[in-house]
Amino acid sequence: MENTNLAHADRLMDLLAQRVENNRADLVGRYHGVLRESLFSNRAELRPAILKQIAADEAEAIIHFLLQSKFSGAERGEQLHIAGFNAGAILKLSQVTRMFFLNHLENHQIAPMLEIVHDYQEAVIQGFIKSLENNLLMEVERTRKAVQRNGN
Repeated sequence: MENTNLAHADRLMDLLAQRVENNRADLVGRYHGVLRESLFSNRAELRPAILKQIAADEAEAIIHFLLQSKFSGAERGEQLHIAGFNAGAILKLSQVTRMFFLNHLENHQIAPMLEIVHDYQEAVIQGFIKSLENNLLMEVERTRKAVQRNGN
């Protein structure tokens, strides 16, 4: 029974990757739209000119996740944090991904798709949070060193 479920999941992941490939421009456009909407709530170093490339990279990351068992969604989350996005933008990308697949699947495929997309999004968020925590730790350390220098 478990092998049957794995086979179904693999076939669905292949189908999802195919849907992204076949409708890549649509998905990239949707991603670009939410990234543009959230631009001013992100860090100042985020340049509007790179949003389209980041949107295309996100579509590519979804495909890699669906087709490669060793793909790291956490690494993608770290990349998005380093690029300057906040958690709100990450959540909006997640919503776009779910809505995209809901529009391109049949009813019986929706529940398993949501589980697959959840796994990707959970890994992205974990990578984002880890990168954020690392940044905070580095900032605390810089502050501590500055206080020590000024105190001596």
